[in-house]
Amino acid sequence: MGERLLLIIMIDALGHRLVAENDDFGFLSAPEGPVQSVCGYSSACIPSLLTGRLPAEHGHWGMYLRDPVRSVFKPYRPLIALTAGLLRREWLTRRLITRGLHRRGIRGYFCLYEIPARLLPEFDLCQLRDLFAPQAFARLETPFDVVQQLGLPYRVWGWRTPEEENRTQLRQAIRAGSASMLFFYSPVLDAVMHKHGTRSAETRACLADFAAFTRGCLEDAQASYREVHLLVFGDHGMADVTGVHDLLTPIEALGARVPRDMLYFVDSTMARFWFFRGGWREKVTALLGECGAGRVLDDEECRRLGVYYADHRYGELIYLADPGKILVPSFMGVTAPKAMHGYHPEDVDSATLLLGNFDRPRVKTIMGIGPLLGAELREIAGSRGAGEGA
Repeated sequence: MGERLLLIIMIDALGHRLVAENDDFGFLSAPEGPVQSVCGYSSACIPSLLTGRLPAEHGHWGMYLRDPVRSVFKPYRPLIALTAGLLRREWLTRRLITRGLHRRGIRGYFCLYEIPARLLPEFDLCQLRDLFAPQAFARLETPFDVVQQLGLPYRVWGWRTPEEENRTQLRQAIRAGSASMLFFYSPVLDAVMHKHGTRSAETRACLADFAAFTRGCLEDAQASYREVHLLVFGDHGMADVTGVHDLLTPIEALGARVPRDMLYFVDSTMARFWFFRGGWREKVTALLGECGAGRVLDDEECRRLGVYYADHRYGELIYLADPGKILVPSFMGVTAPKAMHGYHPEDVDSATLLLGNFDRPRVKTIMGIGPLLGAELREIAGSRGAGEGA
């Protein structure tokens, strides 16, 4: 039988409201309150959760940032000119580039979605390394660095392998009783809510399934270890889509020579702009004022939210949609999902939560989760050392 286990189940988009409206996780301690996320998508939320820092500190915000000099897409300019330019095969271009980046050892999560291929060399990926592995950040520590430094046995399951395979392997690892930390991440609930909405029958069934799976893991762990600390959390919540706005078409209708006059990246709930010639900031600002989907985040608010970058790598002008509203078409796709995230972190639907089976310090934001995991690991290492010395 194993001594102590830190069992971590991270469910992408596990929102506080969603769990509060259902009692599937009633076998775990009730959350003391919502756990506030950060401004941005999972590309910002997960790094903040793991490092305990805001996006401006760890450097990850949008999946794409402007950096035409060091862009991982720069070597693909000839391919883009041929397949996207001459042959007009955007889908083929994106597929070939994706395969090429994987072969080059890019381990971070990315997707090219519907980003115009000709614009890719203007951007770079913020996530080049696997976030669920040690040394994901050059100068910041995550629980994966801690567990490696302490020499504790651990395993991690993420998005690269099928969900059912991951679940089976996790249960097997629990029953083996040899690991000190088991970290399980799932993107399934996030995908279900995008497709069906947060209050759909499919979402309720998915949540109930996760609760049953979690309960089974906990029971297995309690039978295989003398002590088990279980933590369940998400990186953000999700809101149902209530309005669809086309911002991309009027932006294109302005007639700017992109990327000569300006550059933009239109995401699901956010549009980011860079300006290189006079007059275009004013034209875009006027257009955004008429859109009715959201508002511009000024520098002061960006600083308050921890997403201000002095070099404007993520945008000189940031437009954020109001909760429930979505920008379609965008570089993410041409159809609207039933639910979305990436809204203001102070919106009620943006919050996640932290559940567990033991007493722990109060966590108010996702930036408290990574340090909590690190403290748990150090406690396990300390108990192992005390046991060996006894």
